[in-house]
Amino acid sequence: MIKSLRMTRASTFLFLFLSVACSVNKGKQVVKIDVDRLQQSDILWDLETLSKPPNFSWVDSTSAVRSLVYESVSFEGKPTEVFAYYSNPDLLQGKDTGNSFPAVVLVHGGGGKAFKVWVEKWAADGYAAIAMDLGGNDADGKPLLLSGPDQSHESKFTVIEKGNLKNVWSYHAVARVILAHSFLLDRPEVDAQKTCLTGISWGGYLTCIVAGLDNRFKAAAPVYGCGFYNESDAFGKPLSELTPFYEAQWMKYFDPSVYLPLAEPSLLFINGNKDYFYNIVPYYKTFNLPAKSEKNISLKPDMKHGHLEGWQPIEIRYFFESVVNGGVSLPKIEEIKPNHPSLRSKFHSFAGLRSVRLYYSSDTLSTNAERKWLDVAAKIDQEKMEIEGTPPDGDFKYAFFYTTDNRELSVSSPIYIKH
Repeated sequence: MIKSLRMTRASTFLFLFLSVACSVNKGKQVVKIDVDRLQQSDILWDLETLSKPPNFSWVDSTSAVRSLVYESVSFEGKPTEVFAYYSNPDLLQGKDTGNSFPAVVLVHGGGGKAFKVWVEKWAADGYAAIAMDLGGNDADGKPLLLSGPDQSHESKFTVIEKGNLKNVWSYHAVARVILAHSFLLDRPEVDAQKTCLTGISWGGYLTCIVAGLDNRFKAAAPVYGCGFYNESDAFGKPLSELTPFYEAQWMKYFDPSVYLPLAEPSLLFINGNKDYFYNIVPYYKTFNLPAKSEKNISLKPDMKHGHLEGWQPIEIRYFFESVVNGGVSLPKIEEIKPNHPSLRSKFHSFAGLRSVRLYYSSDTLSTNAERKWLDVAAKIDQEKMEIEGTPPDGDFKYAFFYTTDNRELSVSSPIYIKH
C-alpha cells in the first residue's frame, strides 16, 4: 500500500511537470548561462537547457517555508524529480511587501538532505533561499519514484565503469543545483543580479563545479569541498579502485579542478586545517585555480566537519552582503612571503584587524586529520598593512595566518607550503 501511494504521488508530479505550464513565470526573462565563454566542447551538461526554469509543482504552497518538486535531467531514459524547500523574507513574515530580495542556493553534503531549517535561516537573514535533496528523496526521506541516482558510493564512483557518464551522481547533482538557480531567477521576488551559492562538503565540491559552469551567480562559498579528489585522504582510495581509464574519466569530467579555472563569481573558501575529507595540500592547489574571480579564504583551526558546522560561519553572510548588497568586505590576507626567519603578509581590511595568530606544522607523516599544529601570536602593523610571525620551529612545512577583525569576522592567508 505504501509503495502504491508513493507511486501515485510521483505519477501525479510527473503529470504536473508535463501539463502545467503555469508553473513557470511567463512574465520574467531568465538570463542564460554564457556558454560561449567556456570554450570547451566536452562539457557533459546542456547548460542552455539548464538555464531555463524547470517545471515544478508545489507540495506545500501555504507554509512559511514551502516545499516543491521540480523536474531535472533524465536518468536511464526517464525524467527525474527533485524535492526542495523554498522561502523568502515575505513568506516568513506572512506579508507581501513587494520587495525584491537577494537569493541563495543551499547545497547539502554527503548523507544530507534538503534542510528546511537552513532555508528558514537564510530567509530570516533577508534572502530568498532554496535547498534541494540530492539523493532523490522526499521530505520524509523516502525515495521519489523518479528519483535518479542515490548518494551511495556506487552512484558516486563505481557506476562510471558501466560506461554512461550521465548515470554518475555528480552529473545529476550539478544539474539539480543549476536548475534550482534557474528556479530562483524565475521568481518575481528575486533580484536576478544578486544570487549566491553555498554548499557543504560534497555540497562544497558541487559549489566549486557549479561556480565554474554557471556565471549567473555573483558569489559562491564552498565549505570544506575542493578539487583534486584523487589526492584526498578520504576519496583517493575509491578513485584508485577504479580502472586507470575510468579514474581518469572521473577526474576529467567530475573533479572541481577542471571547472574552477572558469569561475567568475566572487569566491570564499572555508575549511578546517585538520579536515578528514579535504586536506590542505589539494585545498591549497584548489584555491590557486580561479583566475577570473575575486577570492578569499577562511581556514579555521580545528573546525569540525558537519552540516551544522558548515552553515554556522557568519563570514558567509557578510561575504555575500559585501558582494550583492554593498556591505563592508571581509579582510583580505595576501600570500605569505618568507622573510627569514619570519613570515609576512600584506592585508587589506576596512574594519581593521584585532588579532592575528600564525599556525604552523612540521608534521609531514600524519594524515591531515591527525597532523599536529602549533601557533604563536603574530604582529600587526596597521600603518604598513602588514602582519608578521616567526615559527619557533624553523623546519616547519605548512603555515597560515589566522586573523580576526573588529567585527569578530575571521579569514586566513592562503596556505603556505615550504618547498
